[in-house]
Amino acid sequence: ARLVSCDALSKSYDGKRYQFRDISLGVASGSRTGLIGINGVGKSTLMKCLAGLESPDAGTVAFEGRPVVLYVEQEPASGPRRGNPHPHADARLWTVADALTEPMVAGPSADTPEATAVAQALLAVRAYWGATAAQKSAALTETDTAQAEAQEKMAAAMNLMGSVDGGWELDEQLEELAGRLDVGSAEFRGRPVASLSGGERKRVALAAALAQRADVLLLDEPTNHLDWEAIDWLADHLNRATKKKGAAGQLSLLLVTHDRYFLERTCDEVLELDSAAVYRYQTGGSYETFLRRREERVAAENADLGRQAERLKREAAWDAKSPRARQAKSKSRSAAYLDLKEANAQVVGDRAVSAATAGGGADLGAAAEMAAKAQGRRKPG
Repeated sequence: ARLVSCDALSKSYDGKRYQFRDISLGVASGSRTGLIGINGVGKSTLMKCLAGLESPDAGTVAFEGRPVVLYVEQEPASGPRRGNPHPHADARLWTVADALTEPMVAGPSADTPEATAVAQALLAVRAYWGATAAQKSAALTETDTAQAEAQEKMAAAMNLMGSVDGGWELDEQLEELAGRLDVGSAEFRGRPVASLSGGERKRVALAAALAQRADVLLLDEPTNHLDWEAIDWLADHLNRATKKKGAAGQLSLLLVTHDRYFLERTCDEVLELDSAAVYRYQTGGSYETFLRRREERVAAENADLGRQAERLKREAAWDAKSPRARQAKSKSRSAAYLDLKEANAQVVGDRAVSAATAGGGADLGAAAEMAAKAQGRRKPG
């Protein structure tokens, strides 16, 4: 079943230069798809539009069956998301424990029964963690007042945990996921998120997202800042998660990555955003298959453009010679010539914009190879 779809979606930089134009695609239950393209072409923008977090200039995004759609940004924020309940007025006091227990589902999915239940369970886990930390602190002070306050706080937290569905299971899952990503110790949970490195913030965001029972998980460069052991674990975890059945079927995965190793491990199809259009390739997890089919597509498009250029030359010569007072057939031919000229200019223009806005215009295959080498990881056997 299709969970998220878009129809005739467009987004431009300035009304003339497009990140993507008139694209239609769907995310099906259990699909494992990599969204790739050279830097700066609009991949993150497309992901945010699909999550309902950013509005397109034209077209529609539809959620079918009220799935829980969760987007993890490329560079996680160092403070709470706007509109979410949080215990600190000062974002500098926002801790890892707060971030791990922050409801991350936003957009149209946020008010679904499933997302609401998880949000309530997360806040209960936050209260329980806070009470646990208060008890440890009170034990060190050895004052009756501090210990009484800690006991009262724990009693309230226990009542809250007992009143929500799945609170203890979520607590256990968060502990396991955070531990796997090396952000789970009690000491680490007490650190302000603002003090973390980019890699540590990424690990915290991934641990939180993976625990929140999404039906569709949109990951923007999930391997950035991670070492090969964490990437290896993440690939295995996502592979297992996409095989499990949930409320809306199997987990659907759509991720942006330049990491060839990770792409091959986690995705069996590729969407390429190129020249304001999206192209789908069934790869079966083979990056070589993607490169071959992409090369075939580009060659076919170049051949079409070559044929169009020759035809435009002929039609331009005819148009220049044709008398002003055209017969009906001549008018029809002239209109067809103008349509062809406009279509050709749009394709060429979109290609030029894509190349100009891309980060250095690097070749896609070379960029993926460089990313894999930079990680310094072994190839899977």
